[in-house]
Amino acid sequence: MSNLQPSGTQAAGVSTSELCELPSREAVQAHQVRNSFYHTTSPQASPNPDSGPAKSKCSPKQRRGSHASHIDIDYFDPDGVRNLNRRLSRMSVPSRRDVEQAEQTETVDSDDTLTTTGQFDLEKTLKMVVKQRDEAHIRTRELGVSFEGLRVTGLGSSAAFINTVWSILNPVTIFKQIQLLRNPPLRNILQGIEGVVRPGEMLLVLGRPGSGCTTLLKVLANHRDEYHSVEGNVHYDSFSPEQIHKHYRGDVQYCPEDDYHFPTMTVKQTLEFAAKTRVPHARIEESKGTYVKKITAVLSTIFGLSHVQGTPVGDAAIRGVSGGEKKRVSIAEALATRSRIQSWDNSTRGLDSSTALEFGRALRIATDIDHQTTIVSIYQAGETLYELFNKVCLLYEGRLAYYGPADKARQYFIDMGYQPANRQTTPDFLVAVTDPNGRIPRPDFGPMHRTADEFAEYFLQSDLGKENRRDMDLYRDEFVGVPERAQAYGLSARAEHAKRMRKRSPYTISIPMQARAVMRRRVQILWGSKAATLFLLFSFIFQGVIVGTVFVQIPEATSAYFSRGGVLFFALLFAALSSMAEIPALFKQRPIVNRHAKAAMYHPFIEA
Repeated sequence: MSNLQPSGTQAAGVSTSELCELPSREAVQAHQVRNSFYHTTSPQASPNPDSGPAKSKCSPKQRRGSHASHIDIDYFDPDGVRNLNRRLSRMSVPSRRDVEQAEQTETVDSDDTLTTTGQFDLEKTLKMVVKQRDEAHIRTRELGVSFEGLRVTGLGSSAAFINTVWSILNPVTIFKQIQLLRNPPLRNILQGIEGVVRPGEMLLVLGRPGSGCTTLLKVLANHRDEYHSVEGNVHYDSFSPEQIHKHYRGDVQYCPEDDYHFPTMTVKQTLEFAAKTRVPHARIEESKGTYVKKITAVLSTIFGLSHVQGTPVGDAAIRGVSGGEKKRVSIAEALATRSRIQSWDNSTRGLDSSTALEFGRALRIATDIDHQTTIVSIYQAGETLYELFNKVCLLYEGRLAYYGPADKARQYFIDMGYQPANRQTTPDFLVAVTDPNGRIPRPDFGPMHRTADEFAEYFLQSDLGKENRRDMDLYRDEFVGVPERAQAYGLSARAEHAKRMRKRSPYTISIPMQARAVMRRRVQILWGSKAATLFLLFSFIFQGVIVGTVFVQIPEATSAYFSRGGVLFFALLFAALSSMAEIPALFKQRPIVNRHAKAAMYHPFIEA
């Protein structure tokens, strides 16, 4: 089995699957074309699927100027994928009978050749599922992002002081605060950033700490609240950032570098909850429970989590899955929510090189299968991990030093006048170029570009900079300002909503369904920490027996009124003090609830 694409071979079109529960016929055909292209014996061989020319409105998309490595779908768990093939084959038996009856008629469709007798594989089974979805008129959607003249401004205070009573009441301090409100200290975090990321592409954002990598990922994920101002043109196909936040917030996600999960919940429960809160109303004749189980089984198998489904996720205090497996749980959870754009901020922090490579390969599989847009920021990425990306963006003190194909970045800076150190990887070389103390100029090259402004100006005048702007123009002409595409995207999103949901709501399921899912999750959290829950229950029963016995044995006379009041007060005080023990847990789960709310999984007030 070949995990990586040979060098010099250009990757073909990207694909989709039942992971997003809204795959398209064209995308799965493109996935079949890509796989046949990777396994051809001759580099000049042209892929030609058996189904003949695609009967679609558009041809399968190709990766533009990319040499990103390909990762097979069974990389993490080959045995699990084979078992999944057999399971999905048995689930599609009625459809196979229908196709066999159709083959007996005079008119035979080319797609019916997929239902050959014998063992089914995953791609053929998904192709049959796609055909059933086409017959059910279930719409599909995808989303890319383009940005031009992006400028992000934040509040830059040199020092912060803790307020005291005198500093709050001091008139001089109040006057200074008014001045700061009128003229706040501003700082440009990003300036002059431009580029485009299409569906099925992976963008790697590189830069030294403080160069604005996290800010770029948050802005592209439409998280703008923490910044003073965001200027420039940002388009999510034919939608503005305001429209995405108001109506399609769950389709764009930002994943922080720390993996926030409930530690006492198992891997299976975590994935099932994510799939349950984003389960679409339009499905292929299956119940919600069947859909949730199927998606959980597919995600667990592809990302090699089948053997840890019953293991708690864990944290620093509770033993659970390993660091690499927890990263894959985060990827699988994001896929279960069926988001179309994902930003991963330094998610390899604290992982060794092999685990970080597994994380990158899992993202590559998710991007190819789900045909989504993936943006990743990684510090100290290895060469093998770097080869998985289609494009790379290099930031230098908030300015754009490079944006283009990942396989051309090294030679671009060599031609610019810098040379890599001995055995230095491409990501380290790109980051070192932006470090005045770490870059190595080529001898006898001539005038050198050294500042961030000079780097940005040089890139705008270069051939790769002009190619980047041409790619942006092509994207705008094809996707931006097209009412038909925006209308089709909206119809696809509304078809997923529950019956009693508002048409323009970013949430998929209704409030009662959200409440049932959150209540069941709370029971699973409590059951995951059985020792603490049983100890708390025992303490209440024990204290109840003692207080009740004292209350019963108090004499029924007016002289015992004070004692009865004291017993009742102690009972209430014990319950109040015991409930305060949950305050640290509530603060600990705030990042999880906040991330789920931004992903449009449920309303935050339901968890409260």
